[in-house]
Amino acid sequence: MKATIALLLALAPLAFGGEPNTLTEAEKKEGWKLLFDGKTTKGWKSWKTKKKLETGAWVIEDGALVLKGKGAGDIYTAKKYENFDFSVDFKTKGNSGVLFRVDPEVPGPIYKVAPEVQIERSTGKKSTDAGGLYALYEIACEGDKPMKPDGWNTIRIRLENNKGTHWFNGVKVAEYEIGSEDWKKRVAESKFKDWKGFAETAKGHIGLQDHGAEVAFRNIKMRVLK
Repeated sequence: MKATIALLLALAPLAFGGEPNTLTEAEKKEGWKLLFDGKTTKGWKSWKTKKKLETGAWVIEDGALVLKGKGAGDIYTAKKYENFDFSVDFKTKGNSGVLFRVDPEVPGPIYKVAPEVQIERSTGKKSTDAGGLYALYEIACEGDKPMKPDGWNTIRIRLENNKGTHWFNGVKVAEYEIGSEDWKKRVAESKFKDWKGFAETAKGHIGLQDHGAEVAFRNIKMRVLK
């Protein structure tokens, strides 16, 4: 009996999607790559220094990249992406975000030209709620958005030929096309209306935001779309 229980416990992670920060054989065949190995900050840079991210206020804890200290600053991927499928698990105690089309050559904050997918504990459907495109596109799904305020949630962002789609815990919550008439109208009515170059960087980095709250990320995955 003890041997059977031990075997079941050993197989449990596989039954529920595998160990964090690993890829299944199916994901590997589909072209997914890990952007975080669960052990080091390899592949990530500090927005403040534009150099390799060093642990300090950002730490690695229980296989997650965790923002714990004050003044850590935003971080971003060493590589740039244009057409992609991106997925990340997060757990948060407050506000944060995932940014795309980040351009380190642009002076100022990381979000100066980069749209932000909102990270929050909120269950609502505003653009400022988890899964929305901040200040532009609210949550658009039937029924309640699946949300675990105190647990791990998954955001997936697909951007292909300027067409963006968000999934939150497997449910599609937003669709838009950068540069479309609807997009231009929303930008013109938003805080970004005078932000030169906003969302116009065709090939940019992925950023993770320091908004002052403790937040953890794991299972950070990317699939380049050809």
